[in-house]
Amino acid sequence: MTDDNPAPTVGQKVTAAMDEFIATVLRHLRTGEGNPLDELGLDKSREELQYWRPDVPGAGTAPE
Repeated sequence: MTDDNPAPTVGQKVTAAMDEFIATVLRHLRTGEGNPLDELGLDKSREELQYWRPDVPGAGTAPE
C-alpha cells in the first residue's frame, strides 16, 4: 500500500520551524511577558547575546 501523505520535504520542515520561531518571538513581543529564548530552549543563545561584542570596528555600539 502507498501512503497518500508524502513525507514533508526539508524546505517544508524548515519553513514550519521558522514559522513556530517567529510566532513565539512575536507573541512575547506583543505580550511583553517572559523571554522567548527561554521558551524555545535557547538558554545558551541568551547567555551569548548578553556578553556579545561586535568584532568588527564600527559595527554596533562601542565598548565603554
